[in-house]
Amino acid sequence: MKHCSFIFLICFTATNITWSQAIDSTTITLKNGISKPSILSTHPFGIFITRLQSNFKKTASQKTGLSFSIESGNVWSAPVTGYIPNDNDIRDQVSHIEWHKREFAFNINEIDAQRIDIAIDGILKGFRGQLSIPINSKSDLNIGFRSYILTKGKTPFTILTGDQFIESFHDYIAGGEDPFARRVFGFNKAKILYNDRNNNTLEIQNGDFLIGGLETSYYYYPNFLSNPNKNIYSNFGTHIGFNLSKYNSSIDIGFSGNVLKQYHLKDQKYFQIGVGIGLLKKNGIEFSSKNLVFGTNEFIGHIETAIEYNFISKRQTTHSFGIDFYLQTSYNKKSEFNYLIPVRNGVSEKTWANGLQHLYENNNYWTFLYSFTKKVTTTFYVQQDLTLNNNPDIQTGMSISFSL
Repeated sequence: MKHCSFIFLICFTATNITWSQAIDSTTITLKNGISKPSILSTHPFGIFITRLQSNFKKTASQKTGLSFSIESGNVWSAPVTGYIPNDNDIRDQVSHIEWHKREFAFNINEIDAQRIDIAIDGILKGFRGQLSIPINSKSDLNIGFRSYILTKGKTPFTILTGDQFIESFHDYIAGGEDPFARRVFGFNKAKILYNDRNNNTLEIQNGDFLIGGLETSYYYYPNFLSNPNKNIYSNFGTHIGFNLSKYNSSIDIGFSGNVLKQYHLKDQKYFQIGVGIGLLKKNGIEFSSKNLVFGTNEFIGHIETAIEYNFISKRQTTHSFGIDFYLQTSYNKKSEFNYLIPVRNGVSEKTWANGLQHLYENNNYWTFLYSFTKKVTTTFYVQQDLTLNNNPDIQTGMSISFSL
C-alpha cells in the first residue's frame, strides 16, 4: 500500500502544479502518448500467463503499426521444497510457528500434505511482436505474441544481466558478498525446475525455446472521459490471451483502464504522466487437465504509473526519458503462507526460501526508459526489482515500433 500511496501522491501533485497549462498544438507536435514497450518482467511464472500492462496513448492508432522487442532478465532462486498440509488442524498448528522454524517442528514424512519443488537459474530472453490495427477514430486492436529462450548468459552475449556482473555489483557497490548464494551453486548455469502441488513437472534446460502465447487487446478511447482542452485522455481495454505452451494451455481474460495527462513546458519540451489499472482472470478456459499451477490466485491485478519527459530537437527528433513503476498482486494466495512449511535445501543458507516465499508477495519493479522518435521509435530500458520477488535482479530490453 505504501507504493500505491506514493503513486497517487505523484499524480495528484502533478495535476496541481503551476505549469499545467494547455498545450498549443500549433507550435509543437506531440507523440501519441508515452513511448513504452512491454516492460513486463521475465518472471518464471509470469511468462506462462497473459499479464496485463497499461496503454498510455492519447488516441486510437490512425495507421497500422508494428513493434518488435527483446528482453533479457537474470532469474535466480536456490532450490527449495514446500509442504502444504491438507488437515486443517495441522494447518492451525503450523500457523503459530515462525515460517523458517516450521520444518523442525514436524516430521514431514508423517504429514498428509501437497508438495512443491522449485529451483530457478539462468537468463530468460524474451522476444515479442505486436501488430496495431486501427478500427475507427475511437478504437484500435493489438495482436501480439510472446516467446522466450533460457540461456546461461555468458559474456559477451549477456553483459548487464550476467551472473558475474550482478555479483560484482553486489561485491563492490551494494548487497555484500554473494547475498543470494549464486556462488554456492556456480555461475553461468541454466535450468528451471518446478514440481507443482498436483505433481506436474516443468523442466527447462539451457537453449530451450518456449512459445508463451498470443495476446489480443481491444482499446476504446471515449470522449466523455477525456478532456483535450486540459490535455487529459483515457482509454479502456479488453484483453484475451491464448497461452500456448505445453505447461499451460488456456485462455486468460482481462480488463484495464488508463489515464494520460500531458503538460507543456516551453521550448518544445513537455511532460506526460500515465496511470493505469487492470485485472486478469487466469485460465478462464483450460484445454488441458495437466496444466501446471502457476499460482493459486485466480485473479491477478496490477497498477502502473509512468512519467515521461520529452524534448524535440532542432532536427524534429523527440527524445524521451521515462520512469515506470509496476505493481502486481501475488501469484499465490497470501493466506496460504500462514501454513506453508518450507524446507531448506541443505546447501544454501542465504535467502534459501525465496523461490517459494516470494510467490506469496506482491511483485513490483521500476523501469527506466530512453527513446527517440522520428518516423521510427526506438526504446531502451533497464529494470530493477528492488524487492527481489522472483523477478529478474536486473532486466534490460529494447524495442522498435513504426507505422506501415
